[in-house]
Amino acid sequence: LDAVLTNDSDVAPDDALAAHELVTKLLAQLKPDDQLVIRLLDLEQKTIAEISELTGWNGSLVKVRAFRARRKLRKLFESLEKKERS
Repeated sequence: LDAVLTNDSDVAPDDALAAHELVTKLLAQLKPDDQLVIRLLDLEQKTIAEISELTGWNGSLVKVRAFRARRKLRKLFESLEKKERS
């Protein structure tokens, strides 16, 4: 997923599409504020200061939301992995 998100040219087109679909599916399961912070920080590479300016949240709140949203994404991904192994 990291390679796809950073536009690594070594990723096969089919893998890139599958990863994009997976990221979209996982993000859709987050609350809107969590989706926003992940999209801005990780996908659009915005800084904490830029996100604070856009959202009106202070820098600490942006960091906390990002940490919690990433943790939720990790749990969702791990849950999905377990289902596919079964």
